[in-house]
Amino acid sequence: MFAPLTFPSRDALMEAAAAHLAEALTQGATIRGRACAALSGGTTPGPAYAKLATRDMDWRRISFALVDERFVAPGDNASNEGMLRRKLAAAFAAGASLVPMYSSGLSLDAAALAADERYGPLHLDIALLGMGEDGHIASWFPGARGYADAIDPASTRSVTALHAPQAYGTPERLSLTFTKISQADHVLLLLLGNEKRARFEDFLMHAPEDAPAAALKRLPRAPEIFWAA
Repeated sequence: MFAPLTFPSRDALMEAAAAHLAEALTQGATIRGRACAALSGGTTPGPAYAKLATRDMDWRRISFALVDERFVAPGDNASNEGMLRRKLAAAFAAGASLVPMYSSGLSLDAAALAADERYGPLHLDIALLGMGEDGHIASWFPGARGYADAIDPASTRSVTALHAPQAYGTPERLSLTFTKISQADHVLLLLLGNEKRARFEDFLMHAPEDAPAAALKRLPRAPEIFWAA
C-alpha cells in the first residue's frame, strides 16, 4: 500500500529527513510568510532535528509544534518539548519559536483544551511521525482512554488528552488528533530497522481501531515514508 523510500544508512535517512523538513518549511514561509512543523519526540528523530538546526534558514519565520507531549513540565527528562529545545537549540537561538502543548497548573483535560486553542489556528506545513513497537503513532496508544476520539476523522479537535497505562514516561498524554495531522501539507514517517518495517506493514492490515498506524490509510494524501535498516 505504501512504498517506503529506502536509505543506505540511518545517517543518510536523517540527512534526508532534515532536508525534507527544511524544504517544506522554506516553501511554507515563501507562500504564507511563516511556516510550522509539528515534530514527534522519542529517540528516533533527534539526529534529524540536530541536522535541521544547522541549516541556514530565516528562523524568525519558523515555528515548531509538537505532535504529542508527555504530561510533564519541560524541564522533566521525559518532556518532548525539552528534547526539541535541546536538539533545535541553534534554530531557537536564531529566532525560531515553539508552540507548547503542556500547561502548568492545569489538569490533563484542561491542558488539552488550552493546547487545542493554541494549535487550532496553526497551519502545519509538515508533520513528522514515528511509530512505536505497539504501532502507536503520536500518543495514539491502542486501548488508551481517549484513543477513539484521537483517531476519529470527524473530530473537530486539534489536540486531545489520552491516558495510556502502557506509555513510557507517563501515562498521561497530549496529542494531535488525526484530524489535525490530516490537515498537514506533508506527513513524513520515519522507520528504522527491519523489525519496525515488518511491524508497520503488518499493522496496515488491521483496522485503525486495533492498530493506530493503520489510521495513516485514512489520510487524504499518502504519507512519505523514510526507512533504513
